[in-house]
Amino acid sequence: MVPSKEKKFFIRFNISLTHYLKLSPFVCGINYRSMKNRIVWKEGENIFVVRKGKTSNDKISNGKPLVQTYTFSEKQWVLASTSKGFGMKKFFALDGSNCLDCPYSGNQGKGGCYTHKFNQYVGFLSMLRSISIEDLTPLDRDKQNEIIKMSFNTYVRFGTYGEPSLLPISLINGISYVADGWTGYTHQWEKKWANEYSQWFMASTHDAKEQRKARTIGFRSFIATTIGTEKAVSCPASKEMDYKSNCAKCGLCSGVLGKGTKDIKILEH
Repeated sequence: MVPSKEKKFFIRFNISLTHYLKLSPFVCGINYRSMKNRIVWKEGENIFVVRKGKTSNDKISNGKPLVQTYTFSEKQWVLASTSKGFGMKKFFALDGSNCLDCPYSGNQGKGGCYTHKFNQYVGFLSMLRSISIEDLTPLDRDKQNEIIKMSFNTYVRFGTYGEPSLLPISLINGISYVADGWTGYTHQWEKKWANEYSQWFMASTHDAKEQRKARTIGFRSFIATTIGTEKAVSCPASKEMDYKSNCAKCGLCSGVLGKGTKDIKILEH
């Protein structure tokens, strides 16, 4: 279940310590005035990238720098690094380890993910081709500290590409602790191992039945709906709401520890 008012008050009280810590550029011995803009590591079959920069997508941000996380399969990196002219379908079909069984993934045969567009695809190839074999080392303490520095007082978009629940809990907790808001979504919400991610991410659901099920196991929902009758707040960054806000400013899609308390919905277009 979603935390009670009393438990949520306790959680928010602890998180409010963040505001005190943000008053100083030094937190836990880290100098937040000096940082890198990209960190890469490899774990198992996947390659993770955390990057800070601007986006031209007005729905996401208003031009300010943001931190975004990407999870690629090692197979995608090998393909991008050693071949050309293979096409989008072949690339996204290699997303079994980084997108898991998401219904919009390429490995499920249907595709349809909003990231499966040419501009994003070209950007992914460019990013992967800039990663050398020397970059593919494990996530150590130094890398994690650099990511925390990168996220300080900044909006964080978990899962810009790939399944964000593949990120370590400790890293997500550290990022959200110093970030100026975050958003994240997971199709893995029904899995028992993913339950703890309800603290930071929304359950990606598609109707009222899934919405109710997600609520019983502690997730708030982001409902991509075809009918729009679900009891939820309409996404203010959506077409149907005339793009009244953007994700960085809104920040409602941030799990049970974040900014919102209600479920969010958006019409599939």
